[in-house]
Amino acid sequence: MAVKVEFVCHDESGMGELLFDSADLSPGGAFLVSEVLFEQGDVLALAFVLPTGSTICCESKVAWVRRFPGEGQAPGMGVEFVGLAERDRRALEAFVER
Repeated sequence: MAVKVEFVCHDESGMGELLFDSADLSPGGAFLVSEVLFEQGDVLALAFVLPTGSTICCESKVAWVRRFPGEGQAPGMGVEFVGLAERDRRALEAFVER
C-alpha cells in the first residue's frame, strides 16, 4: 500500500535517532525512502504512527537496499518487520485492508 508514514529509527546500539518516510507499507514491512542507507541484514528498532492513530513499535531487518535508483525511483531500503507484537500486527493489517 502506497502511504507516507514517518518512521523513527534506532540502530542496535540505541544511539542516535533517524527519521524516515515510507513510500510503501504492508503488514510484513515497509520501503523507507532515504539517502542514509543501512546494510542488508542490519537490525533496526522502528516506531511509527498509522494515520488511524495506532502507534507501532517493532524490530525490523533490512531486507534489501536501493543504492542506485532508476528514473522515477527513490533511494532507500526495504525492511521486514520481525518483532511485531500481535496487537500491532492486527492494527497494521486492519489499516492496510481499508
